[in-house]
Amino acid sequence: MDGAYLKVCAECAKYGKVVKRVPQNPRISQAPRSGNQRPQDEEDYELVENYGRIIKEIREKMQLTQEELGRRIGIKPSLLAKIEQEKIIPDFQTLRKLELSLKVRLRK
Repeated sequence: MDGAYLKVCAECAKYGKVVKRVPQNPRISQAPRSGNQRPQDEEDYELVENYGRIIKEIREKMQLTQEELGRRIGIKPSLLAKIEQEKIIPDFQTLRKLELSLKVRLRK
């Protein structure tokens, strides 16, 4: 898709152009790891059941509209609506922002 930004592996990266490289956090990359332990990323989490309903109920209890919560965490209201309807699963970064803003744990 023209104008899309993607996070891809090195093999697939050769088909596009690098727009911005994100430097690794030296504290994380140098930290010793034991066994199969690795940093939390998109592949490493499972959402609780009815995560969309939970998000919507807490948002409404906080008297926030989708627009207000979306602005607070930096996403479009339409994306928040799809997350609340469970039509899409939020990426890890968006999930963490929702958890912190709503003060709820959405991962199992």
